[in-house]
Amino acid sequence: MIEWFKRVLRTLAVRRQAARDIHPESFRALAGELVELADIAARIRPDEHAFQLRVKRIRREMDDLSRMTGRPEFRMLPPKKRLELRESLLSSREQLLKTVCDAPVPTTLRQ
Repeated sequence: MIEWFKRVLRTLAVRRQAARDIHPESFRALAGELVELADIAARIRPDEHAFQLRVKRIRREMDDLSRMTGRPEFRMLPPKKRLELRESLLSSREQLLKTVCDAPVPTTLRQ
């Protein structure tokens, strides 16, 4: 009986976490984080024109996403589609973090 109750509570906790993950507010927060990372990456590589264009496109897409999450149509998307969008955003965040981490050091002097 106690094991059944624990299992039900775990299942409920997983469902609530999944609902929080695909809530529009979590998408807005993730989009804001991606914009910040894109800004940092743009400052790291100011001379690369193609990279600057990519950063501009990322900013524009994240602004569009933030606007879309405020609309009722976004809530009508199936949870599976929102979950796929979240996974795609997390993948983009990982790529931006890798870009920032792989940046060359600005000086050869040891700090």
